[in-house]
Amino acid sequence: MNKIYNIILIIIIYFFFHCIMNNYAQNEGEKFYTNRIYKKKVVPKVYDIMHKYLPEIKNSEWVANIMIGLSLIPLIIEYNLQLYLEFGLLLLIVNFIRDITINLTILPKNKDCDLNKHSETYKQLAGACYDKIFSGHFAFIYLLSLIYYNNSIITNLPFLIIWNLINTFLILTVRSHYTIDILVSYFVCTLVYIQYNKFIL
Repeated sequence: MNKIYNIILIIIIYFFFHCIMNNYAQNEGEKFYTNRIYKKKVVPKVYDIMHKYLPEIKNSEWVANIMIGLSLIPLIIEYNLQLYLEFGLLLLIVNFIRDITINLTILPKNKDCDLNKHSETYKQLAGACYDKIFSGHFAFIYLLSLIYYNNSIITNLPFLIIWNLINTFLILTVRSHYTIDILVSYFVCTLVYIQYNKFIL
């Protein structure tokens, strides 16, 4: 019982940390880049290799969110507490790292992203325009796919690879992230997952 209370306490503490860090990134990013526009300074366009060659689907961030919903279906069907705890802990660790990195270098937002359209609660919980490095969307689905594969829920490796490539394609075409955000997310999640299996399990 004490273990459950400790986990709940950790989640509550992290929740406040996460809100503070997300809010800071959104506010500082908006202040910095809005100030540059006001002073008629050039806001540099970020060169991104995949943005250059992939089509852009405007105002369609919800498309990437559908992938999150679909990826949760096997987790709900399995109804396995051990899987829930494993995924929750991994996501907590990865998001803690992410909360730090999004504030180290705040990249310009996509030109169509309007911070004012998002509520304060949404900005604090999910981020909005400036939570770039690294991608939480990709991390969420990639971690789940690794857990599914490791627990034989997904047994087909090509399907696992294709699923994550589709997710990558959608995130990049709606321009919610840069290519570097996906790549860093891939490396962070893979390393965290390997270390988790090495020391926790």
